[in-house]
Amino acid sequence: MSKFAIKNHWIEVVLVVLLVGVTILSIGWHIYRYGGDYYYMRVNGSSGSFPVTVPVGITQNGYIYRGIAKKISMGIGNG
Repeated sequence: MSKFAIKNHWIEVVLVVLLVGVTILSIGWHIYRYGGDYYYMRVNGSSGSFPVTVPVGITQNGYIYRGIAKKISMGIGNG
């Protein structure tokens, strides 16, 4: 591609570079967000509560839950 052709098509080059960059960032974010371990947790109910003050000055109840977490496999066909 000659210098003249690049000058005439600079917007296409910029758009392709942006498209490739966004695609790479999206793939990276997907791997970061969904690349960890998965657990299944069974909770039977709340085992207590405590007061929580939220930023607007209202007190809400926060609940304590206890349960057992089991690691699950997310292979092909599992999930």
